[in-house]
Amino acid sequence: MVTRRSFLQTTALLAGALLVGFRLDGRPATAAEALAPNAFIRIAPDNTITIISKHTELGQGSYTGLATILAEEIDADWGQIRVEPAPADAKRYGNRLVGGVQMTGGSTSMAEAWDEMRRAGATARAMLVEAAAREWGVPASEITVDGGVVSHSGSGRRATFGDLASKAAGLTPPSQVTLKDPKDFKLVGKRVPRVDSRPKTDGSAQFTADFTAALDELTDRKLS
Repeated sequence: MVTRRSFLQTTALLAGALLVGFRLDGRPATAAEALAPNAFIRIAPDNTITIISKHTELGQGSYTGLATILAEEIDADWGQIRVEPAPADAKRYGNRLVGGVQMTGGSTSMAEAWDEMRRAGATARAMLVEAAAREWGVPASEITVDGGVVSHSGSGRRATFGDLASKAAGLTPPSQVTLKDPKDFKLVGKRVPRVDSRPKTDGSAQFTADFTAALDELTDRKLS
């Protein structure tokens, strides 16, 4: 089970990873808060993008839907995307459409998280672009992002998100970001492979029953 303590311990070990979090009012979190379990996105040096889902996957596609929103704004390659459930913390992950209770239901997941996930993706993208601009000594306005690759056509420089993650992690998140015009969407509104299909078919997915069985086994060992 993912607890607040274990989440913090895990993220603390991810040296060089870029984490982006938001307050419930939508403003970017401070650098310190971005290390707390309100981070919605984690970009690791190995180029994987882990999205923390505040809404539970109940078979309705929440994980894939939320991941698509964020991946769209950051211009990621879909193959980079991973999804993890958010820890129990209604203050950070409360559903604002139902009074702040941490719950999934009533067809609220996409509507509730739409703006939040878009801002998270756009903020991470802006930080990666700024990191590349500083590294290459070029204007950020001349840099493009596509499929998880940051490029500058004038100099021929290219870098993956993983290459830039540690540099971007040291930057202050911008207070304002520009969201994509819907006409430029490449993932939203398109059919993408569900992020939960493979683990549910190869047996690697974990369910409540798995955690219960593991707890029972641990208890039996202690009693014996």
